[in-house]
Amino acid sequence: MDQLDLDQATERLQIAFTTTMRKIGQELAESSTDMTGPQFYILNMLAKKGPDSVSDLADAMCVKPSAITAMVDRLLKHGYVQRDRHEHDRRVVTIRLTEQGATILKQAKQKRKAVIERYLRHLSPDELEALVQLFEKLARIATHEKE
Repeated sequence: MDQLDLDQATERLQIAFTTTMRKIGQELAESSTDMTGPQFYILNMLAKKGPDSVSDLADAMCVKPSAITAMVDRLLKHGYVQRDRHEHDRRVVTIRLTEQGATILKQAKQKRKAVIERYLRHLSPDELEALVQLFEKLARIATHEKE
């Protein structure tokens, strides 16, 4: 592929991706009125990984720990997470998902899944498989380049 083709493909992809994510992102946000996208991501990480430190959550989200602390504070207010201090070193704090957090996360996942499925239904099985494979490939590339 020459540079002109790559430039044109990049431009087309940026336009399509921005348009799609603007529309779907808005619907995803509206489907989860109790939390923001980053808060959803934190709850999802805690559900998958278990209790974690603020610094590890910040690293995973590529933000500063202070940003995570603010998000965790809001999640604490709702009762979705709990802070636990290490019994021997009180400076060590982990964040864990509460039962209420697990319940709201499950509801949010169901709503988000319904929004995305509504769009994916317009693709043929072959188109859907190609889309998933391409995004998985881009995810591998992005993960690999980050290291």
